[in-house]
Amino acid sequence: CWFTGSVTDLPGVPSDPADVRAWVESLSSDELVALTQQIGSVSVGGFGLGELDRRNREIDLAPPPAEPSLLTLTIELRGSRPRIWRRLSLPGDLTLDAVHVLFQAAMGWTDSHLHRFQPGGEQAYDQPYFITEFDEEEGDEGTREDVARLDQVLRVPGDRLTYLYDFGDGWEHRVTLESVDPLTPGTREPTCLDGARACPPEDVGGMHGHHELAAWLRAGAPADEVPDPFEDAEHAHGWLPVDYDPDAFDADEATEAMRDWARGEHLPWHGVPEALADVVKSLHSTGWGQADAWLTALGPRTAVELGEQDVRRAARPWLAVLDAVGSGTTLTAAGYLPPALVEQIAQAAGVTQWWIGKANREDLTWPVADLRAAAEQVGLLRKAKGTVTPTARAGAVAGHPRELVTAVLARLPLGRGFEAEAGWFALLGLAAGQSGAALDAGVALMLADRGWRTRAGSGLSAAQAHGGARTTLDALESMAGGREDLDPALVTRLARATLFGVTATG
Repeated sequence: CWFTGSVTDLPGVPSDPADVRAWVESLSSDELVALTQQIGSVSVGGFGLGELDRRNREIDLAPPPAEPSLLTLTIELRGSRPRIWRRLSLPGDLTLDAVHVLFQAAMGWTDSHLHRFQPGGEQAYDQPYFITEFDEEEGDEGTREDVARLDQVLRVPGDRLTYLYDFGDGWEHRVTLESVDPLTPGTREPTCLDGARACPPEDVGGMHGHHELAAWLRAGAPADEVPDPFEDAEHAHGWLPVDYDPDAFDADEATEAMRDWARGEHLPWHGVPEALADVVKSLHSTGWGQADAWLTALGPRTAVELGEQDVRRAARPWLAVLDAVGSGTTLTAAGYLPPALVEQIAQAAGVTQWWIGKANREDLTWPVADLRAAAEQVGLLRKAKGTVTPTARAGAVAGHPRELVTAVLARLPLGRGFEAEAGWFALLGLAAGQSGAALDAGVALMLADRGWRTRAGSGLSAAQAHGGARTTLDALESMAGGREDLDPALVTRLARATLFGVTATG
């Protein structure tokens, strides 16, 4: 709760004003920050300490250099014994939010907690700090880290910057500029030049916890001397990163990690379409767990090579519709395709192989009706004033099956709102190799996490999730042979191609 009394009412505060200064100076940096956040502005002038003010101030930044330079700097984890450090080569025109990503990769953190930059070589509760987007959303004021360049903060050798990570464990990094050199096209990529020792595991309990754990590992991890809070050696090894060695470090691996992170390849949703990434990033709890599992199962995120047989099969239903419609056709008075065209589409698309009946009335032959509706949604047909005509898009790709398939996949998923989100999640699951009941259950979890509910306010069933994704699923299955000749492997390839594109040649 918020403290509303005077500073002398706080637990542990000396009653004698003469002892207050020593008490304040005895507090750690984190305790001072917590204190100022808890009590706001408190007058302690009677104790000769001035005013503790939790309001952050703007930072007076020097103008950026006329030409960016190559900065060589060291980042070391304060309090680490033996020393944990990295020497990095970075372009000076990087903003601090980008530098944060590179520091995470170079040190070996996982970006699972909040962070903060502050000018100077150590954390100071009474000095301004750069604020993050999260800080601003929480009402904090000050200079945004994404508008401050590294070369505005570190200008001459010896300049220092403090980088804080995980305010619970309190990892404080001292960043020191070593040299400034000309920046060339060949030196723009971030590089780790040197360093020593592995990053502490996340949530190990701060530097003290890391030192105890590292000492235990260096001693051979004796089963009868397991450090707190682990129950036994098995518990400790199961919690640690795989093959964790506190003394291991490889500068080349750190460089590779920095460059991967700079490209965003460390993010679970990297490489997927922006619309899917946006809904995935909004997930929490069980919905996020399901999405993360499917994202992990995706493997390489590269364009899909479709063979000629795959292309012919995938183009078949759309060519059936386009060939039947021709340059345009007039709908019946009830708004349906003429019976002869319905039957032509059903035969060409393979519907008659499994459909019972004549398949010559669109209102009674739902596979044809759905296919025509899907052709309109993917931009191949246009309906207006009682007629259906091919679009310019259809004219451009009708004679080129590979381009036709690519154009259709680019318009998936079908529908809007609930149907679009269900379609995106279904595409993700299919691309990860899911199908059937497991696919529907996973989509339902993510849709519920997104806040979708039935009209009665209850959660979504797997069947309802399948219904939301049905138009997208039907389009993919029609391209993979249809109900009687379905190729599940092709469904997966087409879903992956929707997410990552199709290679230029097959």
